[in-house]
Formats: sequence, C-alpha cells, structure tokens
Amino acid sequence: MVDRFGNDGRMGKDWWLAAAVMAAVLSMEPTRAHAAGPPETTSVAEPDPGTVPADPAEVAPPPADQTPSQTPAEGEPTEGVPTEGDPAEGAPTEGAPTEGEPADGPPSEEPPSEEPPPQESSPQESPPQEPPPQEPPPQVAPADSPEVTPRKGRRPRHTWIYSNLTAVRYNPLGLVNEFTTGYRYQLSKKVYSDLWGNSFIAAQLHTYLTPAYGRIGPKIDIQPLALLNLSATYDYTGYFGSFGLFNSFPSATSEWSDNELARRNDSNDPRIDNYATTGHFITLSMLLQAKFKNIAVRDNLKFYWADFDLRDGDTVYYHQTLDLPQPDRGWTLTNDVDLLYIFDFGLTVGARYTVTHAFYQEEHFGESEPISRPNGPTHRIGPAVLYTFYDRPDLRFNRPTLILLPQFWVRHRYRVGQEVSPAIPYLVFGFRFQGEFLPNPASWHRKTEPKRKRRGKKATG
Repeated sequence: MVDRFGNDGRMGKDWWLAAAVMAAVLSMEPTRAHAAGPPETTSVAEPDPGTVPADPAEVAPPPADQTPSQTPAEGEPTEGVPTEGDPAEGAPTEGAPTEGEPADGPPSEEPPSEEPPPQESSPQESPPQEPPPQEPPPQVAPADSPEVTPRKGRRPRHTWIYSNLTAVRYNPLGLVNEFTTGYRYQLSKKVYSDLWGNSFIAAQLHTYLTPAYGRIGPKIDIQPLALLNLSATYDYTGYFGSFGLFNSFPSATSEWSDNELARRNDSNDPRIDNYATTGHFITLSMLLQAKFKNIAVRDNLKFYWADFDLRDGDTVYYHQTLDLPQPDRGWTLTNDVDLLYIFDFGLTVGARYTVTHAFYQEEHFGESEPISRPNGPTHRIGPAVLYTFYDRPDLRFNRPTLILLPQFWVRHRYRVGQEVSPAIPYLVFGFRFQGEFLPNPASWHRKTEPKRKRRGKKATG
C-alpha cells in the first residue's frame, strides 16, 4: 500500500527511526537552533588553526559564533546540510528528498543532517560585518628623534647666579675684576615670554677689586620686565695707598692731571702725598633696553655717592674709574648709551656714547671760589665690539664674551690736547662670563649645542 508520501508500508518503520535519530541530534546541539537566528552585529571570529584536530573524525561542530571556513573534504562528515541547490557528496540527484521529507531507502550510518537554516539568516550566506573603525594610537617618536624638539623644563623660581668681568684700561690706566653672585627669584611664571620671562629680584654680593682699592657689599637688583632693570649697591671701600691713585684735594678746581698725580706720589710730603683710607660708596643704576630684530638700544644711567675719611681740609678725591674728582658726600653720574647690531654667530658691533658729570656743591670749593663746573661734564664716543663664543643656558659657565671698547674723548679737562693728544683713545679690553650655580641648569634647561655643530648637522642631514 502506498501512502500519501509515495512510500509503501514497509518504509514506515524506517521513517520513524530516522525521525528519532534527528530528534536526538537536535537535543544534543541546542546552540544550532540559536545559530540559525539573525546574525549578531559583531563580526564572526575566525577559528584558531592551532585548535583544529588532525583527525577529521574528531572535528566537533563550531560554536554558535563561528562558521566553517571551508567546505568539508571528501569523506569527512558534513557539518550541516549543503547549500540549497547543491547536492550532497555521493547523493543521487534524482529523487532527492525535499526539505522536511525523509530520505528514500535505508538510513545512512552517518549522522543525519539537521534542517538547514533559512538562507537569509545563515552566517555562511551573509557577509561578515566589519567591526567599527578604531583610531590608531598616536605615534610617539623617541626623544632623540630629529623630528621632536626636547621639551624644556620649567625655569626654577629660586636660583643662585653669578657674573664676572675682568678688564684692562688705557688713558687712564686701570685694571679691575668685578664679581657678583647671589640669590635670584623669578617674578613671572611666563618664563619663556620675551617681555616677562626675565623678570626677577636678586639679592647678591658685589666685589670690585683693583690694584689700588677694593670694594665689597650687598647689591639688590629688580627687573620687573625685560625693558627695565633697577639696582642699588652699597660697597665698603678700602684704598691700599698704592700706585698713587688715592689723592684728595681742597677744592674741585685743584689740579689732578696724570702728571700732577705722579708728582704728588713722589713728593713724600704727607700734605699732598697718596695715602690709604676707607669709606662708603653707593651706586644707583637704571637700565633701559629694547631690541627690534637684530638691533638693540641700551641706556644705562648711574648715580654715585661717596663718603670717605679724607685728609683735613680736603673736600674731593680723584676717582680712577670716573676719571674726575668725586665730591665727598656728594653725587656724580654717568650715562652710557649703546646702539648695537647683533649678528646670529655671536658678534655684536655698534657705538657707545658716555657722559660723566659731578654735582659740586658750595662746600666743595674754597671760601672765595664761586660754584662752577671746572671738571665737566666729560664726553667720549666710539665703537663697541663684542664677541660671545657661545650662549648655552644648560651650562654653569655661559656666555664667555670678549669686549673691545675704544672711545675718543670729545671733552675733558686734560685729555683733548691740554696734556694728552685727542687722538689717543680711551681703550677698554675685557672678558666677561656668567651663569647659574644652583640648581644645575642642565637639570631643567634643554641640552644645547654650539651653533657651528647645529649648522653641521643640518648640512649633513
């Protein structure tokens, strides 16, 4: 008897046996039914090749979130039914059972295939969805990479600084070493600003030593911004009584030329001879400076006040640095104006004009003498040449600079033809350097190199 499925009655038992086997397989693979559902939004992960066993018989069904990456080889068990329209390996093409019908003939020893998932929801059919794009991590170049500039550390608010100047002078003769060192406090946090970066207050020790006298005392510097510097210095001064350089006079009109100073020193007369003494010396300074590109302008105005233990009856004394009689318990000023051009290889050239003037009062003249200006003001002008070997703030010994300052006297009581030819200049040759003792500038300032090395690296690069 043939039933409505086209099979006779002998196939009934086989059909129920096949249905029982299929139910057992479905009960052992609960995740298969879940895999047939809609695909997840995340991409399907590729199986790790190292976890695939070598024996095809030991191949287990892939997890629900994985799909077979290749078609099973001939003789391997099929994992799921073939795609619709493709016959299974070795199955007859004619009379193949449709979906939901039992297979014709005796059941195969191989595990029966489960129902194929719907085509539209099969992971094998639908293309894997790509994961959302992720921004790559920033590429950080090494510190020594030429593309990365080493970052400078923050300038310490508290430092210990120093500066030194050694100079020799001609017309008049002189030799001096000036040394200043002390505590410096940074005022502004804008340490790399051109205007505010170098604003500070400094309390320092000042020394000024020559073969004829020495000075020592405190110095206060206030620089609220790069354009302006104010300072006040008190020096206790002692003259050694050597080289005939400390001579005092009863009046500002007295003779004090080089020849007169030498005559007094050789006279052995205690009334006019050179002598040793001590006193107090105060310096007030104001520096205005500005720079536009490579052009710099400076105006340094200084006031000097002195009080020395002079010989009885004397009211003024010869000041070697100022080259005129300084009024005792009185004021003198100097004003240096510089116009400079700064090259990028360390050379600075320009001109300097200097004026010096003493403010004599009635007590600085004789009883019958009127108040006058017998010694000035004096004027001199000339070129200025400076060469800085290097500027490396990370070094304690920094900005070594040679200074050449030839100036010609324009007005002077003795040096414009009276005793000295005006063709003989006032000549200064000096060496200056500066730096920071504490903390070590290399600990906070980026490492620098001489410009010639930097130019060589750029040329070879």
